[in-house]
Amino acid sequence: MRELSQHGPVPAVSAREVDVLRFIADGYSNAHIARSLSCSQHTVKNVIHAMMVRLQLRNRAHAAAYAVRTGLV
Repeated sequence: MRELSQHGPVPAVSAREVDVLRFIADGYSNAHIARSLSCSQHTVKNVIHAMMVRLQLRNRAHAAAYAVRTGLV
């Protein structure tokens, strides 16, 4: 984990998760994300689900806010 002074510890996020978070923050659909990352929609859905559970994010809007708040986007 890395530390952010005003937000406390931030769990490690994989490069793929950062890519997906950037697309989510820009408002793209799973289909668009899958095409852009050359993977299946199922893979995108699995990445999003696992990341949201691990980071305790409630929905895509919360994920986008997390990405901005932690400086990932």
